[in-house]
Parts: sequence; structure tokens; C-alpha cells
Amino acid sequence: METMTLPTPEDPARAPIWENYATAQTSQASLGLYPDHAYAVGVEVNGRHLRLRFQLSRLTEEDEEDMRDIVSELEALVAQEIYVDYSYELTDRPRLDLHDGVSWIYATKAK
Repeated sequence: METMTLPTPEDPARAPIWENYATAQTSQASLGLYPDHAYAVGVEVNGRHLRLRFQLSRLTEEDEEDMRDIVSELEALVAQEIYVDYSYELTDRPRLDLHDGVSWIYATKAK
């Protein structure tokens, strides 16, 4: 029986490039888990370090739980040698920049 190998930065296997694979897995991990007060969700890919980025209108315990759940789901989808964490910022509106190094996978208008 052949074992399945997951892509890594050094060996992307069937993924076209590591950043695309990591972004796609972040999107999958986030399904149904976006925090209620999220304006935007994205991922920074720095080799073996994936940092989920959240922009929130406010922070509740439920939002924190949702962010931790997304981290946990993403960890389950990528290789064990990949480090996943998150950061968030409170803002009055989404602030997305195409050149900020973040692949934004979710954005909404101000609530």
C-alpha cells in the first residue's frame, strides 16, 4: 500500500507551488468557521511557518474559539513539520493590500 505524502516547501509533490497549496488548505480549514466579527481572513506563508491573519470589528470569546479551530483544522491538513499560528487586529473596516504578503481568502464590507 502506497502512503500519501503531503506537499512541503522543499517538495511540493502535486501542488503547483507551496503558497497556493497553503492558501487552498487555509480556505478548506476555514469553511463554516469564520469568526462572526471578521472583516477579512488570510494567510501569510513563510516556508514552514503559516500565520493566519484576521481583521475583526471586535473580539469575542466565540471569535477566539473560531480562530483556534481554524488553526487546528489547518494543522490537520498540512504536514506535521509545518508550524501554524495566528494573529488578529481590531479595525473599523477591512484593510487589504495586494502587496502585504498575505493571501486574503475572505473579505466582507464593514458591518
